[in-house]
Amino acid sequence: MDIKSLDPRKIIDKLLFELGEPWLPVHQQALEAVKAGDAETLRILSATNLDDSFCRACGYMASIPKLPPTVAILIAESARAIADAQKERAIHKLNSITAELLT
Repeated sequence: MDIKSLDPRKIIDKLLFELGEPWLPVHQQALEAVKAGDAETLRILSATNLDDSFCRACGYMASIPKLPPTVAILIAESARAIADAQKERAIHKLNSITAELLT
């Protein structure tokens, strides 16, 4: 694989598609930062929301545009965080459904 032949925008677009829509305000901030290429905001959001996989996924995406030698690791870690975020999204939704059913 020739790293320089990769298209960072295409990588990020595919990852964002899988990440899906934000469900918390901090996720919206992270999504906007990814789209704006604001790596500093992404690093801060990722560092200050350690238990949030949506922010973690976006944080990994911050360095992808530079296509560092570790880009494959960044893609893989972002993908793992996306999988975790999808689980968190489902739990968040099911918490609301459960609460509604029990009230």
